[in-house]
Amino acid sequence: MSIVSYDSIAPNIAEVRTEGAQVHVAWKCPATGRAVGVSVGAMTADPSLSSRVEASVKRSVASEFIYGVARLVSNIVGGPAGRVISNAAYTAAGDLNARATSGVDYSEASRQAAIVAAFQAVESSFVWDEGRRQFIARSADARGDA
Repeated sequence: MSIVSYDSIAPNIAEVRTEGAQVHVAWKCPATGRAVGVSVGAMTADPSLSSRVEASVKRSVASEFIYGVARLVSNIVGGPAGRVISNAAYTAAGDLNARATSGVDYSEASRQAAIVAAFQAVESSFVWDEGRRQFIARSADARGDA
């Protein structure tokens, strides 16, 4: 049997969706394409200095750009309408900034580790096929029949 690694399960990934620190993975059988299950893994932030600096720079750039646009819109309109638009723009800018920077603390290695952890929840639905050198659904044989 193969040791579970990101490379060994990559063919089984049908879809990956990231929400904050969680990675939601839809799994498939690479032999048949049949959906097998869904599971969730948690990413951990990369604690290295370079990653923290990179995340900080990304947050700052996104924040300056988004809030700059909000300031520009409020200055163009001006007066009471400008203040109303400014308040709305700043609220929207805060939401956009949060979404734009939500994943900056997580590296690709952290994402892959979370996917491997998520696979453990559905691993019993798969069997290692030495001929294919892949995990296939338990109900599929090596020829890809269901």
